[in-house]
Amino acid sequence: MTLRSRLTAAFMLVVLVPLLVVVGLVTTALPAAVADRQEQGLASSARLAAAVVGQLCVRARATAEAAGRATADPATLQAAIDALVDNDLADGVLVTGLDGRTLAVTGSAPPRTTTDDCVAGQVLRSAGGAQIGAAVRLSRPTGDVGWVVAAIDVDDALASRLREYANDGSEVVLLAGGQAVASSTDVPDHLVSEALRTPAPVRDGSRLAVLSPSRPGQPVAVLLVQPAEDGIRVLPYALALVVGAAALAAGIALLLARATTRPLEELGDAAARVAGGDLSTSIDVRSRDEVGRLAAAFNAMTSDLRTYVGALQHSRDELQAGVARLGETLAGTHDLDRILSVVLDAAMASTRAQAGGVLLLSGDRSGLELAVGQGLAERGVDGALRLPLGAGVVGTVARTGEAVAGRIGTGPGELRPSAGEPTGRTLVAVPLTSSTTVIGVLLLLDRADGGDFDDRDLATLRTFTSQATVAVDNVLLHEEARRLSITDGLTGLWNYRYFQMTVGKEIERASRFGRPLALLMLDLDHFKAVNDVHGHQRGDAVLVELAGRVRSEVRDVDTLARYGGEELVAVLPETDQEGAVLVAERICAAVRSRPFGGPDDVPLHITLSIGVAVFPEHGRLATELLRSADEALYVTKRGGRDAWRLAPPPGRPPVAVPS
Repeated sequence: MTLRSRLTAAFMLVVLVPLLVVVGLVTTALPAAVADRQEQGLASSARLAAAVVGQLCVRARATAEAAGRATADPATLQAAIDALVDNDLADGVLVTGLDGRTLAVTGSAPPRTTTDDCVAGQVLRSAGGAQIGAAVRLSRPTGDVGWVVAAIDVDDALASRLREYANDGSEVVLLAGGQAVASSTDVPDHLVSEALRTPAPVRDGSRLAVLSPSRPGQPVAVLLVQPAEDGIRVLPYALALVVGAAALAAGIALLLARATTRPLEELGDAAARVAGGDLSTSIDVRSRDEVGRLAAAFNAMTSDLRTYVGALQHSRDELQAGVARLGETLAGTHDLDRILSVVLDAAMASTRAQAGGVLLLSGDRSGLELAVGQGLAERGVDGALRLPLGAGVVGTVARTGEAVAGRIGTGPGELRPSAGEPTGRTLVAVPLTSSTTVIGVLLLLDRADGGDFDDRDLATLRTFTSQATVAVDNVLLHEEARRLSITDGLTGLWNYRYFQMTVGKEIERASRFGRPLALLMLDLDHFKAVNDVHGHQRGDAVLVELAGRVRSEVRDVDTLARYGGEELVAVLPETDQEGAVLVAERICAAVRSRPFGGPDDVPLHITLSIGVAVFPEHGRLATELLRSADEALYVTKRGGRDAWRLAPPPGRPPVAVPS
């Protein structure tokens, strides 16, 4: 065996033995690692889907409370609950008396006798299937008068939406009472039964299933199923890698062996020629330089590969940590700013960006407003930021729904921000999309290493924002449901529930700091005649216009609420008796100043009566102030209307003030 053959074999052993060891370890350890990673990812998706179900319970509760407030006016009750269903806050709303008699119903309403509540972990059962429902007891000063139940259908469409939220190819099965009630696709019964029997992930050879069980506030169990990954598919690639590496190692070994033995062969040839008398012989050692350059190139390629793998590992770890933080934040708060801050922190960490921000669509959807930001002051943004929709880089991303990444400048192919938009060297902007609607844009600027944002960064951000948008969408939905629960649906004023929450706090503050407080009770004069003569729609229009006129006469710090029917109530902090009567006089003048109605309506001359009570002269409790103001209002009505009266001290008649 020649020296060259022995060196070739040695070089191949040096390369192939470690490679075979690595391949063996990969083919044995990878299946377990792949399975564990899949189980963790599926469990995280199941928790996220379960959190969405929990938000549906919160939404049903808020909708039922909003419907309960609407029962104060039976004339508009049906229209109010129809609006709740039309706005997709519930699939059905039912209002019943204590005797089970239906007072109002719309949509796919729950059973008329049910009082089950998802907060207690119960699921409604009806002929149409299962529903997530919330029941609210209707109470009046005389006692309980009935129930309001709001329900959301648990059907295949809901399972399909949860499948979109999971965004990992999983199939979703919704279970109630140990039975499947909805699913995004057909799932074997034995897999569902096995998942119900054990809390651990279940495998049946070709599928993996993870269950998030039901609990109070989340009455529907969520089962996620996807094809099981076992890592065996990597074996053909590993074998192909061994064969390719062996061929490459053989070629390199031959070159190295030749380069090593060639100087010795030349030396032997030269020695033979010298022995023969040829003194002009020289040795060509270029082959050693070539081998050195080849080794240097191979080492550089290996270093670049390690750098690339390290960057991928960093991005994956940061993305997983970001999703975990987002899940923890969503479970613990409904604070939109806090959730958006977690989204921005995780996105910046996974891409190593130096600055960034999250911009959300404004209420009128005409532009984007900065919600949270980091490092933007050094890049041309000082304080609040509003960008028009469709203008610049961020506005274009919001309008088209397409992510962009590149360098900032005026050259060919470079991105050109609009006036006021943050600037830097490079940027990446990704839309936040709920279903098919863009609700905002995630903007990142300038990588810490000075490089450009590339396709890997875009892929990382798309994966993360698909999860983050679910969290943001749920918070916005929760805020909208909360707003509806404390707002009068007709006038846009605060409702009776919000008034009850506010008046007690204001009285407590006034008492603690020794400050004045006034309360006004307002009632339209002869409003029944408006409804009888001109119809309830015209009456509703009068109430809306009245709310606008009265709102213009009070301050932003004052609380103006619809007390019930045509009655309004105003709480005026830091207002004494003199200030209260001035406000009452201004309101009466604003109402009588011009007729009610538009250019095409019959003009109506409307007047208003007001009762005024002041803390602490007319009472130290909310009930005492309300009673004093109501008595003054009653005397005003009997005295001719279109005026205000100040409640007297205890034992004296109200002070009459002519209009």
